[in-house]
Amino acid sequence: MAHPDWNNLKYFLAVARSGGLTPAAASLNTSPSTVSRHIDAMEASLGVRLFLRQQRGYLLTDTGSAFLEHVAEVERAMQALERHGAATDELAGEVKLATFESIAHYLIVPNLPAFMTQHPQLRVELLINRHLADLSRREADLALRIADPRQRDHAPDYIARCAGTFRFELYCTPQALERAGDWRRLPHVSWDAAWVKLPMVEWLHTLFPGQTPVFRSNTLQAHLLAARSGLGAALLPSFMGENDDRLLRLDTAALPTQQELWLMYHRDLKASRRVLAMRDFVEEVCRRELAKYG
Repeated sequence: MAHPDWNNLKYFLAVARSGGLTPAAASLNTSPSTVSRHIDAMEASLGVRLFLRQQRGYLLTDTGSAFLEHVAEVERAMQALERHGAATDELAGEVKLATFESIAHYLIVPNLPAFMTQHPQLRVELLINRHLADLSRREADLALRIADPRQRDHAPDYIARCAGTFRFELYCTPQALERAGDWRRLPHVSWDAAWVKLPMVEWLHTLFPGQTPVFRSNTLQAHLLAARSGLGAALLPSFMGENDDRLLRLDTAALPTQQELWLMYHRDLKASRRVLAMRDFVEEVCRRELAKYG
């Protein structure tokens, strides 16, 4: 078997993981024909068939599966080198923080000017996504997430620190409450079917047993706007609801809705001045801002 062209490896990995040319091309920001050309060239240079071309996609052959294990090891080694390189940099350049929309809009972004003034050589990239960023693949340097990562299937080489706690509370407009007469008779908003296992959905079932939500959405911002418009009651983080003077917090008999915010980063970046500066900033902001709401 000839030595592989390392330029083709990223195309091989993308197809192996996605199962097709089109999704692989999307992940690499290129065209399916380009991906196909690199896969063909790789198979020709190695003299083996790595994929079975089928109508439903590309399937790894036995040889391809064995090759994938070795290529994945190379990828992990390269990622480790990148992380070690990033860990020795100056307090300058780019630092990436991944988090959810509500945390970004209400906690992080409003406090960024002070951070940028303190560190004028740093550039911040804020990745807002409901999917978890893969820190091992350098999709982000740090991630700020709801819930304790120690209770979930996260990589053991992540450093995780609790950045603070907050509560979800039930909010509506005074006008909506007046129309309903009692908050238990309010229509309410909830999450879409893909998020039925969220604790917030279970809390809403407890608060409104047997009631069908009048509106569903997969973002807290939509829930906030729905409540603000008078559509019904929404279960919101206190740092969102208390910042809107058009909303009224309802007394739900102290439903246990406390959540934790956890800040995570890869152990290989524990000496990075960029990462440590962002870590300290996020932890300080979370402590200060969340303390305002009990």
